[in-house]
Amino acid sequence: MKKNILSFVVLSFLSGLLIFSLIKNNQTLEKQEQAFKQKAEFEKAAFSPLRAKYMYDMEKDPVTGKIPERAFEKAYEQTKLAPDKASARAEANNTYLIGGNLVKGGRTRAFAIDKRFNGTSNRVMLAGGVSGGLFRSTDGGANWMRVNSSNQIHNIHCIVQDTSNVANYNIWYAAGGEHWGNSAEENGAAYMGDGLWKSIDNGVTWTKTSMTYTQGASTVSGPFFLERFDHPFDYVQRIAVNPTNGHVYVGCHRRLMRSIDGGNTWQVVLVGNAAGIAVNGTVDVAVTSTGRVIAAVNGGNEDNALRGVWTSNTGNSGSFTRIAGGNTLGVDSINGWRGNSYDILTGTTNVPKRIVIALAPSNNNIMYVAFENGEAGFDNDVDLYRVDLSTNTWSNRTGGILDYGGAVGTFDTQGGYDLCIGVKPNDPNLVILGGVNLLRSTNGFQTLNATEWIGGYGDANLNPFLYPNHHPDQHAIAFRLDNPDICYSAHDGGVSVTTNINNPTVSWSYVENYQTFQYYYVTIDPGAGRNNFMGGLQDNGTWMRDRVGLLGTAANDSNRHVFLFPAFSGDGGAVGIAAHNGSQQFVYASSQLGTIRRALLPNFSTSTLIRPTGATANPQGGFGEFVTVFKLNPSNTEDLYYVNFGRLFRTTSASTVTQSSGWTELTGVSAAIDPTVSPNTGRYIRALAFSWGPYQNTHALYIGTTDSRIFRFDNPRNALAGTAPVNISIPGLPAGANIQDIAVNPNDDNEIMAVVSNYEVSNNNVVSVWWTNNAKSASPTWRNAEGDLLTSVSARSCAIVVKRDGSNNPVTEYYVGTSVGLFSAVNIGPTLTGAGSVTWFREGATVMGMPVVQSLAYRPVDNVLLVGTHGNGMYFTYLGTPNYTPNTPTSVNNAVLNDKNFISTVFPTVSNGRVDYRIGNMYNTKRMNVQLYSINGSMIYNKTTGYQNGSIDVSVLSRGTYVLSITSDDGKYKHLQKIIRN
Repeated sequence: MKKNILSFVVLSFLSGLLIFSLIKNNQTLEKQEQAFKQKAEFEKAAFSPLRAKYMYDMEKDPVTGKIPERAFEKAYEQTKLAPDKASARAEANNTYLIGGNLVKGGRTRAFAIDKRFNGTSNRVMLAGGVSGGLFRSTDGGANWMRVNSSNQIHNIHCIVQDTSNVANYNIWYAAGGEHWGNSAEENGAAYMGDGLWKSIDNGVTWTKTSMTYTQGASTVSGPFFLERFDHPFDYVQRIAVNPTNGHVYVGCHRRLMRSIDGGNTWQVVLVGNAAGIAVNGTVDVAVTSTGRVIAAVNGGNEDNALRGVWTSNTGNSGSFTRIAGGNTLGVDSINGWRGNSYDILTGTTNVPKRIVIALAPSNNNIMYVAFENGEAGFDNDVDLYRVDLSTNTWSNRTGGILDYGGAVGTFDTQGGYDLCIGVKPNDPNLVILGGVNLLRSTNGFQTLNATEWIGGYGDANLNPFLYPNHHPDQHAIAFRLDNPDICYSAHDGGVSVTTNINNPTVSWSYVENYQTFQYYYVTIDPGAGRNNFMGGLQDNGTWMRDRVGLLGTAANDSNRHVFLFPAFSGDGGAVGIAAHNGSQQFVYASSQLGTIRRALLPNFSTSTLIRPTGATANPQGGFGEFVTVFKLNPSNTEDLYYVNFGRLFRTTSASTVTQSSGWTELTGVSAAIDPTVSPNTGRYIRALAFSWGPYQNTHALYIGTTDSRIFRFDNPRNALAGTAPVNISIPGLPAGANIQDIAVNPNDDNEIMAVVSNYEVSNNNVVSVWWTNNAKSASPTWRNAEGDLLTSVSARSCAIVVKRDGSNNPVTEYYVGTSVGLFSAVNIGPTLTGAGSVTWFREGATVMGMPVVQSLAYRPVDNVLLVGTHGNGMYFTYLGTPNYTPNTPTSVNNAVLNDKNFISTVFPTVSNGRVDYRIGNMYNTKRMNVQLYSINGSMIYNKTTGYQNGSIDVSVLSRGTYVLSITSDDGKYKHLQKIIRN
C-alpha cells in the first residue's frame, strides 16, 4: 500500500480520538479554546489530526485527495542538481548567519552519549530531530553542529553506538521514519526515513548502509524509492548492537533485521505473515550483555501470531520464542497482559499499539516493558511490567503509575507516540517513564508512593502549564555513565538536562544552541537595524529573538530567544511585530485553532485575547484552521487583518482593538471567498500581502486562497466593508491549488509573485511559482516563473527584494522557500516578458541544506531576509545595498511593449560582433535606458542615453542567448528583443 492509505488510517484513528474527546468534554466554545491553549494532555490528543489535515491539505492533489507518489523524492533529487548561488554568481549572498541558536530545540526523538564521555577529554553527544537532522556536540551539549549532509534526509528517530569492544567505539548507527506525528512532510503524519546510516569516525560523517536484504530464501535488492513504502528501513523504531559480537539489530516496520558485517548485508530474523504497511508495525529491540536478543512487536500488528515480546539467545531466524503476548487473552500470555489487541476475539474496541522495552544497565536480567493499553479518556493509557529475565518472572507495575488528577489529568501517551523508558545506570530501581509527561520511580514503580511527576505539563500545584525548563511529549532518556545523576530528557521541546535526577523536585535546564525548531511563520521587527525576530512553532508556541533588549535581556545578544505568552503555548501560528514608537512596542502571536493575542513589551507574559467576536467556530474546537493566519501590515502596523476560514476581519487600531470593539468584517471579501461562511468547504484564505510604504489610497491587499484564487482588494484600509475584491486569479490554474504565499515588490505593487504548495493536481505537476508585473490591471498577465528547477517542489513562501549591485544599478531578486530549501533568481522580468525561462539558484546550501522553508520575512529598508524552516530553526542574511523607494509613481510595468514608433528595429539578432537598434518617431522621448540581460536574468549592460540610434558590442560576450531591454524615460514604452551571440 502507498503512504496515502497509511495517512487515511492514521487520520481516521486520530479523528476517532478527537470525536471521543469532544464528547467527553462538554464545554462552551470559549472554554474549549482555553483548554486547547492550556493543552491539558487529554485535549492534546485532538491536535494530531488537525495538524495533520493542515499539512496534508497544503500538499495533496485536491482532485484525488492523495499525496502524489514519490513527490518528495522528485523534489529532493532535482534539488541536488541545482546550481549553488554561492559558487555560481559573483553577487551571491554571504554565508547565512544562524539566527536560530535557540534557548531550546524542537521535537527530538533520539539522544545518545558517547560511552567514553568523561566531562573533559571526551564530551561527545548525538541528538536526532524528526525533521531537523542529526546533530553532534563535542562540548557536552553547549554547542551543536548538524552532521548529516545537506543532501541527506533530515529525520532521525534512533541513534546507537557500537560498544562491543573498544576498537568499535567510534562506530555509530542512526535511522529515522515515523508512522505518525511528524508535521514537516507529506500529510503531517507519516514521515519516511532514508535507510540506515553509519559513522566510523565517532559521528562526524555518515554513509548509508546497504539496503539489500534477505528474507528466508529470497533476496530483496530494490530499486527502493525515497517516497514509497518499499523497505523495512523506511520506518525504524530502534537499533541495538550486540555487545558480545557487534551484530546490528534494527527494529523496523514489522520486521527485525540483523547484520553480522556492519551493515554490508542484512537478514530478516523475525517477521510475521501479514503483508503491507499499517500503523501497527513498530518493533523495539534490545540486547543483553550476554548477547540475548529481546524484541517487542506492536500489540496491534495485523499478524496475531507476531504480537508480543520475543527472545532469542542467538538472534538467528527461527530461534525466537515469545515470552509475552499471544493469540488468546489469559491462555498463552502472562496474567493481566493488555499489550495485544484482542478486539477480534473478545469484541472490545481497545487497540493497543506500541511496546517499548528497556534493560537495566547495572543488571541486564532486569527489563522494563511498557505499552499503550488501549484505554482512552480519563484513564491512564499505559501498562508497565518489570521482568526478571533469568526466571521469566513478570511483575505488573502499572499500579505505580501516577494518575495526576486535577487539570493535568492522566498519564497519556497519545496513542503510543509519546512513550519511553530510562533506567539509571547504577540503580535498576530508579526508572523514568515518559508519555506526554515524565514520571520517576525509585522502586521500579512497585508502589505509588515512590512515584513523582518530574516533567511535561504542570507546576508544583499540577496546574496545566509547562514544567519549568521542560516540555511535554517525551521520546528518549539518557544518563551520563561517568555521573549517572546527570540525566537528559528528549522531548518535543528539544532536550532538557538535570544534574541530579535523585532530587525530590527535579530541576531541569534546556540544552541550548540546538537548532531544530519547526516554524510555521516568522516575522521581523520593521525598524531598520532592529534584528528582533519572532516565530510561531509546532508544539512550542511563540519565541522571540531579543536583539536589542526589548524583553529586559542584555542588548545586542544575538542568540537570546525568549518564550512569549507562556500561559498559552501549544502550536504557534502567524506572528507580528509592530513598529517601535519610541516608548512602546506591541507584538502579536497566535496559537492553534484561531487564537490571536497581543502583548505590550516587555510584559510578554501578560497578553490580551483579541480574536474578533462573531468568528465562525471550528466544529473541532476553536475558531479557525489549525494554524492561525493573520497579517500585520509591516509598513503600517496599526493595520491588522485576521483570517477566519474564508472570512476576513480588519482593524486599523491593532494596538487597542478588543474582541468586541475595533474589528470590521470585510463582508465583500468574505462573500467572494466563501459566501456559505462555513468551516468545511475548504475555501479558505491562506496568503495576505500588502503594498509597501506609508499608506496611500492607491495601495492594495493581495489575497490568496486554498482553492487556487487570487484577489486584489484596493485601498484596504479605507474601503467599505461590503466592497468586493477584484478577482485576478491565474487563468488555467487547477481548482484546489493552494496559494500559500504572495510577495509584492516593495517599490512597485504592480509586480507580485505567488507560490503554490501542492505537488500535483490531477496527476499533473502544478506550476509552483507565478509572476505578473501588471497586478493592478483588471486582468493581469500571469507568467510561469518556476523555470526548470522548481517543477517538482512544494513552494511554501516567497519574497521580492529590491537592491543595488556593486555598480549601483538597480536589481530585483526573487526568493522562494520550498519543501527542499531556499532558492533565488534575479531580474526575472525581462526574461519572462521575453518568453524566457527563469534560472533559480540554491541559497545557503552549505549552511541550511535542504530543510522545509515554511516562511520568509523581509525588511526592505535595510535588506534583511529572515528564513523560517520547519525543522532547522531560523536563519537570516543581509542581501546587499537597499534600493527601497516605495510609493514612487511608475508606469514601467504597464509599458507598451515593442511599439515600432518607439524602437523601429533591432538588428542583427544573431551576431558575434555588434547589435544595432534604431529609434522610431517618438521625439518627445528625451532619454531611454538600454540594458542587456543574460538568459538567467543577470544584468550585464546598463546605459542611459538620449533618444537616438545606438549599438551594443556583443563580441566580448560568451556564446548564448541574451535579452535586450530598451525603456523610455517616462516608463510608457519598452522594447524587448532576444539576442543570440554566436
